[in-house]
Amino acid sequence: MQKEFHFHWLTKFKSMSLDQDNCKVRGHMGKTVSFDSTGDRELFMKDFLSPSGIENSFKTWKVSGKYNTKDINFKKHLINELIKKEIVDKEQLINYKNNLENLHLCLHDSKKNLDDTEQNEISISFYDISLELKNEYIKFITNIASLFSEPIYYQEVPTFRFHFPNQKGYDWEDRYHTDVMLGHPPYEFNVWIPFTNVYDSNSMRITPLNYSLNFIKDSNYDFELFAKNVQYKEGVIKDLKEKSDSLNMSYGDFIIFDPRCLHCTQHNKTDITRISLDVRIITESNLLKYSREYRTTGRKKMLFLPGHYFSQEPIGL
Repeated sequence: MQKEFHFHWLTKFKSMSLDQDNCKVRGHMGKTVSFDSTGDRELFMKDFLSPSGIENSFKTWKVSGKYNTKDINFKKHLINELIKKEIVDKEQLINYKNNLENLHLCLHDSKKNLDDTEQNEISISFYDISLELKNEYIKFITNIASLFSEPIYYQEVPTFRFHFPNQKGYDWEDRYHTDVMLGHPPYEFNVWIPFTNVYDSNSMRITPLNYSLNFIKDSNYDFELFAKNVQYKEGVIKDLKEKSDSLNMSYGDFIIFDPRCLHCTQHNKTDITRISLDVRIITESNLLKYSREYRTTGRKKMLFLPGHYFSQEPIGL
């Protein structure tokens, strides 16, 4: 039976318009979290400035790990999914030895182009996945759950990303952000899993927690201002580049990091495709720490609660 959680909601989100100041709306501008009242903002800041959950659990803001790719064979199921969705022809992949890093060579440009949400039609199609791939995902979450001393809830609909070399539609600065600025609770954990080799510009770029908090503080904890600065303020763009690093990882690696860490996808200037998975998880006890209501800032305004954004039932101890 699903456990019951009782929260005291004081305020709700509302849409936030942007004073553009002659700047084109790009990246996360106009999509950041907003508040109904001063009290709501104060409750948010109480949560945002709370001690790091991942540092409390692991004594660090970032944890790297590996999983057994024979037991959790994402590649096999990704290939099957691409063929089943008729995104790629089976013979085409065979010609490239089923190497997902060459996926871009099998596709028409129209399938690779990014929209203004940093997605292409392939990534969007993977919001709906087969039971086989979903089961593989649950196996991975079960593996992750073993690292925690309490049950965890996981993102019900995982986010698969496909980033191709020099794909069209990338006409903005690197979109540094923290999921919290997009409505996520500061108490969750980010998990990132690549299914191809990632390095340099085809990898995610991430900023250590202390630098991330300082960058956000410099914008007076105004996420809309931060989103604008990331696109148009040369000094901020330069400093973020200097304070962040591209992850160098391989298939079978994963990373867990604090949700307040600034990170971004880059313009892929390498000659290989990057495929990866974004996942958010939260421990049972952290669900009870919310001081306010948390919802996605997108169209669905989804609650960050079990049975909504997160799984209805936890996995783990």
